[in-house]
Amino acid sequence: MTRRRTALAATATAAAALLTACAADGASGGGSTPADGTATTVRVADVSTANHLTLGRTSGLVDDALDEAGVAAQWLGPYTVPSVAYDALLTDQADVTTTDAAQLLTWAAEERDVVAFAVETTSGDDQGVVVGAGVPVTGVADLRGLTVAVGPTPGGVGDYVLAKALATVGLTSDDVQRVYLSESDATAEFVAGTVDAWATADEHFATAQSTPGAVVVARGDQVGSNDATVHVVSRTFAHEHPEAVRALFDGLAAQAAAVEDKPSAITDLYSRAGAPGDAIKVIGTFDVPEVAPLDDAGVERLRAFADDLVELGFLAVEPHMAHAVHDVTAGSGS
Repeated sequence: MTRRRTALAATATAAAALLTACAADGASGGGSTPADGTATTVRVADVSTANHLTLGRTSGLVDDALDEAGVAAQWLGPYTVPSVAYDALLTDQADVTTTDAAQLLTWAAEERDVVAFAVETTSGDDQGVVVGAGVPVTGVADLRGLTVAVGPTPGGVGDYVLAKALATVGLTSDDVQRVYLSESDATAEFVAGTVDAWATADEHFATAQSTPGAVVVARGDQVGSNDATVHVVSRTFAHEHPEAVRALFDGLAAQAAAVEDKPSAITDLYSRAGAPGDAIKVIGTFDVPEVAPLDDAGVERLRAFADDLVELGFLAVEPHMAHAVHDVTAGSGS
């Protein structure tokens, strides 16, 4: 999932900069290596969004969990452009990163040696479709024929949640004019009124709905969204170092618990970045993501999402799920 900008564009840039600065404060080399050099080192490509891996780097909870397992973290980034982190993983310059479930399933379909070991889920209240000020829309059915910004990637979260919303009223994505834009460009176009609506998630969703005159016509939890964020690791690393992957999961779980106890940790972050008060209030209403392993229940969650992608035409066939996950509760893995 992605995050915020303008008028408003400056806000997203500031938020990313703050995430970068905060992560840089949290031990660039995390963990410690014994004098005999026998400790495992995990290279983590940090994507600078408010996911639990990035937050756990800042808080030190991920490094703490790794230290307890005798594992050292080599933090890479943070990367404000996720594709750079993905390239690092796919070219063996990193062992771990964070992405969305759609990207994981694309990799699985391509038979990439990448597996998910943790999933972050919410009710879906942090994603949806928002129409701009003055657009004569009162419900999803009124989107027919209108222009909708859906983010930069076909089949991404914006494209997905729009298609799920349209399906509830018997429409498809072909019934609207989808516009693929970066989140910063989508913000500018939405505020300027050059697109009628914006399908997006996370802080961009908060920014969109807090824009004066904007109206939310669909939300992920209202349309049955199964979208999720996943933390992924190379298959080779998971096979050779399952204890390190388990430690990473434990750090993520500890971070999720910390945010559950203090949800304001996320809104405080954006407040310090100078985000508009109205957007921060919206962010504060979003569910805190829960972290779960890719055990049977986790796999079923991913399978439900894959079924959606196939049904909506974003994926040709459901990948072999057992090949796409590493279950930290099983002791071994994929």
